[in-house]
Amino acid sequence: MGTVLDSIDFALDEMPGEELHDVLRAYREERGPVAATHFLGLPAFVISSHEALLDAFRDVERFPPHLMYELSFEGAVGRSFISMGDAKEHLVYRKLATPAFRSRALQRFEAEGLAPLASELVDDLGDDAEVDLVEGFSARLPYLVISRMLGLPRERESEFHGWAKAQLAFRDDPVAAEKAKAELTNCLAPVVEARRSEPRDDVISELVAAEVDGRSLSDEEIHSHVRLLFPTGGETTYGSLGNLLFALLCHEGEWERLARDPSRIDAAVEEALRWETPIAVLPRRSGSQPARFRGVDIPADSWVLFAIAGANRDPAVFDDPDSFRIGRDTSDALTFGRGVKSCPGLHLARRSMATSLRVLLERMPQLELLDGEAAIPRRSVLRSPAALRVRR
Repeated sequence: MGTVLDSIDFALDEMPGEELHDVLRAYREERGPVAATHFLGLPAFVISSHEALLDAFRDVERFPPHLMYELSFEGAVGRSFISMGDAKEHLVYRKLATPAFRSRALQRFEAEGLAPLASELVDDLGDDAEVDLVEGFSARLPYLVISRMLGLPRERESEFHGWAKAQLAFRDDPVAAEKAKAELTNCLAPVVEARRSEPRDDVISELVAAEVDGRSLSDEEIHSHVRLLFPTGGETTYGSLGNLLFALLCHEGEWERLARDPSRIDAAVEEALRWETPIAVLPRRSGSQPARFRGVDIPADSWVLFAIAGANRDPAVFDDPDSFRIGRDTSDALTFGRGVKSCPGLHLARRSMATSLRVLLERMPQLELLDGEAAIPRRSVLRSPAALRVRR
């Protein structure tokens, strides 16, 4: 595959299904754990082995983790903890902003809100024998989870997904991204103001009340944190859920076996996150000085691609890594990153996936995938199926 690797562009090529994994395996085996490649038509480097990627996640000097977020969509989100380069500032802000999603509001919503919301979406699918689980379920659930935990107006729920996609496309269409930012802020601002005077049992109230060492969040800091949640938490959970459903439906008999034995649901979620991660290749930038990493010289300000999908299928860590095997040990998977910018919403993502899967299995214990081609996950950065057309 040597000559093929020379033409790969991880931003522009779709690399559906196993094609991406074949490419990452070829990079690792033929060119080593760090190799030259392309991203957005520009020279880049891809890190495809588990050992090298784990080191890279932890190396904040050579690969400052805030740079990519600062460059990519800070303009559409505002300043938040993932784009802060100062370690002390980042730590304080993260302590202020992220515990709300590990709090009693999350615990209560998980117990009382997630399953009814998933059932509500199944009800919305109607009585048709054939439905698309992407359009009707996985593309809707993550945004509804976030908005309802926050306590945002339900009449605006249909707009959150569109705002998130526009924010993520800030580099390509900054005008649309700025418009989405303004519309989301207009929806959010009166809610924040109301919670300052009359707190409720929701996440915005907890963000308003948060305090660390005498420091609390301003309205704009709360706005930027919430604006961040939809494109990051929403899009990644949307992809994770779609990939999970694809994994179960494309392996013959797996859906029915899981319906008969739902005790395996959590293990199925973990294996799906390893086998087909929603952020298969995470773009990062190298620092302002040239660096040498794993024997490779990396010029200053280079694109460096953290191939999480490659690490999660590295045979040095996972036995028979290309097989989807529920129950294997996935504790070394790098799906949610490592280090200071590791994903703070991993618990919510896992619980959203597990609870929604449980509801789908209960309500639709026998599903047949109708269009396998459309269901194949595509793209590298945000990877998910275009459609999951099923007969129930």
